[in-house]
Amino acid sequence: MNNSYEKLKCIWMASNVIEYKLCDNNFDCENCLFDKAMKNLINLAPEKHSSKNVISTISQKLHELKYDKNTIYINNSLIVKELCRDTFYLGINPILECFLDYEYSVDINESRKDFHKGEKFISISGDWGEFSLSSPIDLMVYDKINSTSSNSNWFAIIGDIKQSIPNSKISKTEWDKSLNKAIASIEDIKTGIPSVGDTMMDGGAMTKHLHKLLGNKKYVSLLNSLFS
Repeated sequence: MNNSYEKLKCIWMASNVIEYKLCDNNFDCENCLFDKAMKNLINLAPEKHSSKNVISTISQKLHELKYDKNTIYINNSLIVKELCRDTFYLGINPILECFLDYEYSVDINESRKDFHKGEKFISISGDWGEFSLSSPIDLMVYDKINSTSSNSNWFAIIGDIKQSIPNSKISKTEWDKSLNKAIASIEDIKTGIPSVGDTMMDGGAMTKHLHKLLGNKKYVSLLNSLFS
């Protein structure tokens, strides 16, 4: 496919949310009326699984996940999609997204543009605190797409400096192992919580946030053990 055409795709088209839309705003998403309208539509959409507790919600989301052959899964819970030669959209692995409690922000270290393999360069934070992801390859950050909330699959455009992405790919077998590990962790949490229906352990209102069920410290520890 023509790389020039690929480079013109709106991030909502590139993320397969809409069928067709070419960017006419120089990828300035923060000042794009179309981007704001799309985010408003997503925020107005009814929440899935709202009648279930958080453990059931995460479990169902994990069981619904399928390995996408059109997505490149790489190490450290990240995904990429080729934009043009050695240039990629960067996003979060859907397995990790299942565990993130609704409103969160993704921030990239802005003190520099180039990062070596193993260096921490992304922080994901929310009311619960934050945890970091390390770079799986030597890369250059060209641009940030969306640093707040989870309304877009992609949050940066990066350059693969040493053409290392092919060697950092995760196979379907490895992806399945990661998914099964995540499912097992949720089952462990479920067995450790007294059976009180779909409410919190104190008999109060239904909880929709895993960090409120586990406590912030245990929640961040869980994210680190599964995804760092």
